[in-house]
Amino acid sequence: MIAKVRIPLALIVVVAVFLIGCATPGSYQTTNTNGHEKVYKYDEAGIKNLVYEVEKDGSLTVHDETDPRAQQLLKRQAQAEQAELAEVERIEIIRDAPKRQSGDPISVVLHKIQLNPDMAKAQHTEGAVMEQYMEDFENDKVIRVVNPGDSSVREISQALRALSGKSANKAPVADIEVVSSANMEKKIGLNRKTGKVGEYAALVLTATITSNYIPVRITVTEEGNIFRNTEVMDNFTDQIKSAIKDKIGPTIPADRSL
Repeated sequence: MIAKVRIPLALIVVVAVFLIGCATPGSYQTTNTNGHEKVYKYDEAGIKNLVYEVEKDGSLTVHDETDPRAQQLLKRQAQAEQAELAEVERIEIIRDAPKRQSGDPISVVLHKIQLNPDMAKAQHTEGAVMEQYMEDFENDKVIRVVNPGDSSVREISQALRALSGKSANKAPVADIEVVSSANMEKKIGLNRKTGKVGEYAALVLTATITSNYIPVRITVTEEGNIFRNTEVMDNFTDQIKSAIKDKIGPTIPADRSL
């Protein structure tokens, strides 16, 4: 006795379309196993052939160099390798080049400080934290704060690179960029007056200072009771200044067009 099973028409159509699509000459099929991607292509006989593989780490293995997709990937890989070699060469040139003098100005972009919701509510007026942050850099004799949107700064930098025969589009707006955040968080600590352990509101400041010449990135953090915010901010900006002047400053080339 033959058992009859009724299969929904919609399912038959879906399966049929899937099979037809996969078997169409010139069509591709991709599989991914634990991040290891394999791309196949169907030939005129409907046979599936492996075209290329991409490992989890991004490394590429091409099995059919005549395939258009594989050729595009090989082209992109070659371009990426050339760019990487050019960047390594550029960094080596900067490392060996004469450096700025200790008293020479350092241009710095201080990006708008990011506040968490609690910190945003805690500031007495909108923008008060950023204003307090910026004030600590106003009278510095070495650090020159620049606006990333200042066209004149970018134009000067681009002109220097163009005169030296380099791509003006890669000219940095400033020597260093600083990205900061200010968060108000609950902390557990010892109350100096009562001598008891308790909860208090803390101001937590974090900054990432990045060179626009060589791959140097420094992170600094300062925290303390929210009621000592002026002291906490002063200590925080002192850390940023030290990172700029003492750690990244000596690596900045005298010739900013490099």
